[in-house]
Amino acid sequence: MKKTLLSLLIHGLSFAGFAQTFTVSGNVKNQQNETVGFAAVSINQSKDSTLVKADVADEQGTFKISGIPDGKYFVRISAVGQQMYHSAVFDVAGQDVKLSAISLLPEAKQLSEVKVTGTKPLIEVKNDRMVFNVEASINATGSNALDLLQRSPGVQVDRDENILVRGKTGVRIYIDGRPSPLAGKDLASTLKSMNSADIEAIEIITNPSAKFDAAGDLGIINIRLKKNARLGTNGNVSLGGMFGITPKYNASLNLNHRDKKLNVFGNYGFNQGAWHNTTYDDQILNNIAYNKVWHGIWRDTTHSAKIGADYFINSKNTLGFSANGRISNHNGGGESETFISKRNNLTADSLILSSRTSNPEKNKNLNLNVNYRYADTTGHELNIDADYGRFSSRGISYQPNKYHFQTTSDTPIERNYVSKTPVDITIKSFKIDYEQPFKKGKLGYGVKLSDVKSDNTFNFFNVLQNVEVIDTNRSNRFKYLERVYAAYVNYNISLGKKWDLQAGLRAEHTKSLGDLTSYKHNDLDKVDTTYLSFFPSGAISFRASKNHTWNLNYSRRINRPSYQNLNPFEYRIDELVYSKGNPFLKPEYANSFKLSHVYKGILTTSFGYRRTRFPVVGLRIPYDSSRTYFITENLDYSQGFSLDMSLTTPITKWWELNFNISGYHNLWKAALDNGVVVNNRTTAFNLNGQNTFKLKNSWTIELSGWYNSPYRRIDYNWQMGMVDIGVQKKFWKDNASLKATFSDVFHTARGGYTSAYAGIETRLRFRFEGQMLRVNFNYRFGSKEIKAARSRRSGSEDELNRIKG
Repeated sequence: MKKTLLSLLIHGLSFAGFAQTFTVSGNVKNQQNETVGFAAVSINQSKDSTLVKADVADEQGTFKISGIPDGKYFVRISAVGQQMYHSAVFDVAGQDVKLSAISLLPEAKQLSEVKVTGTKPLIEVKNDRMVFNVEASINATGSNALDLLQRSPGVQVDRDENILVRGKTGVRIYIDGRPSPLAGKDLASTLKSMNSADIEAIEIITNPSAKFDAAGDLGIINIRLKKNARLGTNGNVSLGGMFGITPKYNASLNLNHRDKKLNVFGNYGFNQGAWHNTTYDDQILNNIAYNKVWHGIWRDTTHSAKIGADYFINSKNTLGFSANGRISNHNGGGESETFISKRNNLTADSLILSSRTSNPEKNKNLNLNVNYRYADTTGHELNIDADYGRFSSRGISYQPNKYHFQTTSDTPIERNYVSKTPVDITIKSFKIDYEQPFKKGKLGYGVKLSDVKSDNTFNFFNVLQNVEVIDTNRSNRFKYLERVYAAYVNYNISLGKKWDLQAGLRAEHTKSLGDLTSYKHNDLDKVDTTYLSFFPSGAISFRASKNHTWNLNYSRRINRPSYQNLNPFEYRIDELVYSKGNPFLKPEYANSFKLSHVYKGILTTSFGYRRTRFPVVGLRIPYDSSRTYFITENLDYSQGFSLDMSLTTPITKWWELNFNISGYHNLWKAALDNGVVVNNRTTAFNLNGQNTFKLKNSWTIELSGWYNSPYRRIDYNWQMGMVDIGVQKKFWKDNASLKATFSDVFHTARGGYTSAYAGIETRLRFRFEGQMLRVNFNYRFGSKEIKAARSRRSGSEDELNRIKG
């Protein structure tokens, strides 16, 4: 299976041609030799007028359009009050092209609009990030955000739904440019409730600059939601279904209205379905074997919405507001049987533990943002953001347990429990970012204040004769406050035509306070920590030639413990497994270096090194003679080397290949207080790829997949992989599309791990519901064009691609 998967993904590499691309530039003026700002410019093939690429000139009438391969083209330009301009045919032949000055003639009748269309590549490699454009993938349709992360270059999702980069946790998740305060199962639940129809791209930023928060020792993954930069009124509606063991449904509606002064937008999304999984958990403790079979079902119903507006005060000032919220109802339960006996010997005292659990949970999430942006034509830019967010969760866990004596007629023993776990998290932040020209470069600096308050209650009840009786020894309330005061300075400069330099320094002062309230005395009722840290970063870029670009960057980052992991109290996961927090957890500090080489803009190769002090891992430790518990501990250090390759290239006119492979070698070392000695090494890789075949009459076929090799942290994790195949048909003048994907073609959505330490031997296997048929219908309506009448750029437009496919 492994060879088959690799063959399907890599096939065609030996035939791949490297298509070199160049830049076409020029300047637009009117008959009076005055510059014409914000003209719409498109580059078209001469043979059939097919659009190759489009953009909008800046305020001085200058345009510079890159990514143009060798060939014959003409330029079409339109602007308000001017006649449409068609250039003579010109050649792009092995070098950039600078067009002669373009003079537009006046027209009494104003042109209404110029249509601009285009297609984004699946993977874009930039100096500081790799971008996975979700809209460019047919097989991503109908997925959720957690599924998409598994498909993203260099990213893994393990059996516990932790997000890993190169086999290690520590990456920080951002949603629309703002850090999420959630971790663990709360983060996984939120990501699973986000539909791919609402996601534009996933950005993987491994070495962020000083402008970003220092949190996340492996960098940042930013999930960028869809926005709209078109003038007029337009929208998009999407309907989808997934058909596996049980059917699942999703729908979304996006609306946008934009004119010269105001942009108003809103969207609504809905997801509903049930996902199935099976786990086999075999464990040996004190010569007793526990063989557990679990059939789980994750049920989810989610409603999400977003509204917002941008007001363009004038050409320099923009004021914006947005609000988004999500309401989710989850229920992750299932049935299990645990066969308990002496090791390798079925004796008369063997037991069977039967359990049917139910974990209903309701989550509510609200985020508000107010933004002010000032930008002039001399390079001065000011951004002020104020954010408020609130996350609340109301969860209940029902745990009925029944022990059956397999070889006797004794009456079964019942032990039933209920736990109630309300969680409230409030996030406030305020930041100011400013950039200005300085000494032929750009100097940026800013400050940020963030405040996070978390209130976690854990009430545990024993159910006696159908009456819930609180267990004061296992109930508590943990309040956690964290404030971070940050300031940074960052400088970018071009040193000649070939060299670029970036250097920055960020300082963060962190104060955290944990307050535990419990019925029984605990020596760790207070956790009070204060520390100041500095985080330098830098990058050097060298353009050796038109085909070769080198980039070397460095950053120091931090990964703070989550408030759930700091809670020193214990709680019961099930009858035989507990979990316990660790208030003595230290933050992780990581120093990372990365050297990258880009060949012709299509092949990127990078080599990295990372060393982390106090890396955090989860351990499974004996609780008593028959039970175990999970706890999080700091190791002494870890270090790793990585080698990545990303290729995006057309093989023929109708076949395009996207391929990414990440290999790494990690080392983990520690001697822990509980006697566990860690000295583990692993060499592993993960890959994903996509082949896109464009057929006649707007048909497209896509073959894609991902594969994670075996790797080791504390446990030895097995290989996993999946292959999908999909087809798309566009119709109604390309305004509508119908996509169908069959996922997990070879039924390989399964994995597991083995471990042996602290007197516990574990062998766990799992499989999830990967094989299913996904169907999605998408329809765009209203204005789909960029008006030439526009005479200003808003703050958000600088980060948006004007060409919408």
